[in-house]
Amino acid sequence: MISSFYKKIVGTSSTVESNQQKILCVGLTCLDIVQTCKQYPAEDSDQRSVDCRWQRGGNASNTCTVLSQLGSSCEFFGTLSAEEHLSFLQNDMQNYNIDYSHCPMIENIGCPTSTVILSLRSGSRTILHHNPNLPELTLKNFEQLHLEDYSWIHFEGRNLTEVLSMMQCVENYNNMLNYSQDTNNKETKSSQASITISVELERPRQELLDLLPYVDVAFISKDFAQSRGYDSMSETLKNISEDAKSGATLICAWADRGAMARTPDNIIVQSPAFPPQKVVDTLGAGDTFNAAVIHFLNKAKLEFIRRRKLKSCEMNSALQKDVEIKRNIKMNYNIESSECSHTEFITQNVLQAAVSFACQVAGAKVGLRGYNKLDEIFKDACQKVN
Repeated sequence: MISSFYKKIVGTSSTVESNQQKILCVGLTCLDIVQTCKQYPAEDSDQRSVDCRWQRGGNASNTCTVLSQLGSSCEFFGTLSAEEHLSFLQNDMQNYNIDYSHCPMIENIGCPTSTVILSLRSGSRTILHHNPNLPELTLKNFEQLHLEDYSWIHFEGRNLTEVLSMMQCVENYNNMLNYSQDTNNKETKSSQASITISVELERPRQELLDLLPYVDVAFISKDFAQSRGYDSMSETLKNISEDAKSGATLICAWADRGAMARTPDNIIVQSPAFPPQKVVDTLGAGDTFNAAVIHFLNKAKLEFIRRRKLKSCEMNSALQKDVEIKRNIKMNYNIESSECSHTEFITQNVLQAAVSFACQVAGAKVGLRGYNKLDEIFKDACQKVN
């Protein structure tokens, strides 16, 4: 059941507002060829699948799919192969109301492809990925964007050198914005807010830690945590925090154990998992969780800014009371960036609600084939609150 606190921040409508700042997801899109089998096939065997489909995949692309269904205005930013599968990917993004207008088109190189085997017996998903060396995004591509169009930018943890430069570019933008607000530019202060930066640490690569000094919200996968020798969510959050900038929010999902997160002032919140009655399709469950958290926190951010603009003296709502709490954020001097995260809108109550909501959405997705009807479940859940 979706909490009343969620309704208070997000509301019940999933309609995308065309004039609001977007959430930008930077990373990969690919073609997924999904085969559903009764059980995982033995080597050198011949087995019929019970279902086969094509769908648009890739972490950042999947995150956009869920964001759009939840009602967030979003944009995918990644390179696209200008070959025979381009129309399929573009049409699917259009169907989900995902903006891809800034994506560079690459000629004469094929589209990345994943062959996915879903086992009905175990609920596992096995992925064989092929990338024909499609070029990654560059800082030059990123600099073509108008950063004022975005409230939140989410990065896949890939293409590390270029992504790090992109994050530094956003940090410079935020610094200029904050400087103008600290001077006499009151008009800018009332109309713009710093961009929130998030990143997904999924692959077991130590170099991903180099991105943490520049992010406000970090999603740490179970695979990444275990590659670092951590056996639990609490151990992960404790150790990863040493590489994060001051005031960063860390979130760790751990499959059937649910998820745990740490607020900017080091308070731990946790949610159990919400498994469906029957596991149908686990592909993209992690992307769904990440998208639901970003959707919730971005809505909380926009509401926080709206209330701050009003400068109301009434402090009746739970969110406003949270804002009054003095935050105990300690500086982390062991990282490269000297900036402190601008996430005063992420309080204990907000983060607790966000993580619980995301676990519910991810649980619902695992019970569905692909992402279809996820928006209907979301609407139904909101109606139950009334």
